[in-house]
Amino acid sequence: MLAIGMDVHSSKTSAYAVSLDESDMDACAIAEDFNRNFKNFYSDLTGYTKVASFLEGMEHCILIENSTKSHEVFWMMADLDLTVLVAHATDLFRITKSVKKTDQHDCFELAHYMRRRLLGECEFAESLIVDRKWMDRRQLCRIYAWESSMLSDTRRQIKSYMLLRGIKIEDISRDITSVNSLRTLDLIADDTLNLLLTRARDFKNRIHACEKAIRKEFSDDEMFRLLYTVPGFGLITTAYIVSMVVDIDRFSNDKAFSAYFGIVPMQRESADSAPRCPITRRGDETARKMLLQSTFVHIKTDKERLSPVSRMYDRLINRGFPHKKALTAAGNKMSKMVFRILKTKEPYKF
Repeated sequence: MLAIGMDVHSSKTSAYAVSLDESDMDACAIAEDFNRNFKNFYSDLTGYTKVASFLEGMEHCILIENSTKSHEVFWMMADLDLTVLVAHATDLFRITKSVKKTDQHDCFELAHYMRRRLLGECEFAESLIVDRKWMDRRQLCRIYAWESSMLSDTRRQIKSYMLLRGIKIEDISRDITSVNSLRTLDLIADDTLNLLLTRARDFKNRIHACEKAIRKEFSDDEMFRLLYTVPGFGLITTAYIVSMVVDIDRFSNDKAFSAYFGIVPMQRESADSAPRCPITRRGDETARKMLLQSTFVHIKTDKERLSPVSRMYDRLINRGFPHKKALTAAGNKMSKMVFRILKTKEPYKF
């Protein structure tokens, strides 16, 4: 059995192999032969085909670090029947915290991470590499999030410019990039303001196109339909979270689901001391923000306080918790409710 580490880059890949059993001289000799042949090779189909030919009929497990290139490489190696794991980069402290940063050092450490994993140690979380369909869905949601962020920046720039020039108009609504507000601003806009207004319109058009594409893409998805029944969860939040979850059965319980979104507290215990710690903030930052924003909307729209999430938020506020901490705790509660809805395939009932 060979444990192999690969440091993948856009043009070349560095690889290093170690034997799972260091007392097995034959396996050690094979590992040395592998290291001589694949110290550096091109990150293309030809290069990985040579690796697959060398490892044919041999037990092996390859570890690569999660990056933008790792998805393409994972699919390529999976098609060649190679056994591959992808690790979260933040967990690989021997690489990220090392003062020595070279390709050979990284693949050496990856190989030993893989060897220890095969021997029973769990030092890193495994990344889910989704198929091309789910990756396209995820990218579509991320494009929307980026366009929306850029539109928010443009709103701030328009307001700042109006304040700088002393422009005050009574007919402008709270949303300065609404259709009526933009028409009103067109009447008094100079060249600079015109550029900002054109930019805002471009972002709004692209956001509208993204919404149409997302609605079409998720129209027949069961998880999307279930999660969309939760008050406070809009089209984009629902689609984004579903695109990150992919398969609810890969989570062992609701605590693992909450941990995936990084809204569980860190653990730091020493002797008799067990201080309260902030949340881990692991996982996708945008998904976590959307989950908390939807939780806030859910709480505000639940006037009769039927939801356990709303009641939990109220209890924490009454006990003196600040809004941000109470909302984070409510977000944790919401994530567990989302897990139960997706797991049981029963829509929101409260």
